[in-house]
Amino acid sequence: MTSLAGLVDRFTASLRSGGPYRAPDEAERAAADALAVAIAAGDGVAHHAAALGFTTTTVAGRAALVADPCSERSWGLLLLPRAEPSLVVEVPHPAADLRTEQIGVAIVEALPDALYLQAGAHRHAGAPAGARTRADCPADVAHRPDSVFARVAAGLVAHRGVPQVQLHGFADRPDVDAVVSAGAATGSVVLEETVTRLAASGERVRRGGEPGCEDLSGTRNVQGRVAARHGTVFVHVELSRSLRRSARRRERVAEAVTGAVRSAT
Repeated sequence: MTSLAGLVDRFTASLRSGGPYRAPDEAERAAADALAVAIAAGDGVAHHAAALGFTTTTVAGRAALVADPCSERSWGLLLLPRAEPSLVVEVPHPAADLRTEQIGVAIVEALPDALYLQAGAHRHAGAPAGARTRADCPADVAHRPDSVFARVAAGLVAHRGVPQVQLHGFADRPDVDAVVSAGAATGSVVLEETVTRLAASGERVRRGGEPGCEDLSGTRNVQGRVAARHGTVFVHVELSRSLRRSARRRERVAEAVTGAVRSAT
């Protein structure tokens, strides 16, 4: 039987910075909105997923939606919850933010009612030669509201108020291992518990907005801004490269986030 970790590892290994990608057109964005509604309702998911080019399969007893990573419609990989979604675990920069997807998988495996939402392409895929800004990168789904990733996340927030935890990575810095913030949203129990539990595990944790961490605070993050508009939970977790390279430290992050979510619910 295929495991979620195996599926995600194979998918992510195929992603390249120069890979194919295009943003969805108007009809496809509408289909992504409909997919979000179907996921929230737990009905009609396969139909709307197929309209976006996703293949539906079963992994560890849960439905998974998988795009073709070699296609310009490489729009995502989703593992659906066993019941109504109570959390979205988001991995917007697979391959680019090393092994964030492995942490996301560990969280979702521990929380059967969580939805796993991973971008389907490297963040620089589909970008024109000489692209310099996030706006020039159509696959940078954390900063592109027109992406399928963003539309699905926004729909779940709008229709069900589902909390979001989003995982990122940064290059090593001398005084910090993790930066945890609410982006443009407000603080939450999940955020506070995540900070407390990460610090208790031995990581050097700082909060978004602290001096020297402004660029890791996610204030321009599209999913955080949606959460701010709806008054829902958004937790933006930035992790150093050294942390992400360590299997034991990745495990501790997953345990901290899982414990934080459980304590809040």
